[in-house]
Amino acid sequence: MSRERARSNRSRDLDFKLYVAGSGARSLRTIDSVKRACEKHVPGRYHLSIVDIYLQPEAATEAQIIAVPTLVRQRPAPVRMYVGEIPAPSALDAQLAGLARIVQTQP
Repeated sequence: MSRERARSNRSRDLDFKLYVAGSGARSLRTIDSVKRACEKHVPGRYHLSIVDIYLQPEAATEAQIIAVPTLVRQRPAPVRMYVGEIPAPSALDAQLAGLARIVQTQP
């Protein structure tokens, strides 16, 4: 496997989708907190998609999102949902620290 492909695979070790409602302060604060937590614990080993349910209501319906903000960890399995505002990166510290150990042991 080439280095570029290996790096590409590692960057997707963790796959998150964050559902927010608009671009208000609460949404922006949550987006910033999730990004900062990921950069702290798993820099370069995650992918984060942001879904604004005002712009993509069908995406929220398909994913059965009933409250926002909601962070969905899609990879690694099993899928996990974190519902509610994430006011600071520290709110995700325990979860991401555990995932970081798992991801670091993978080739």
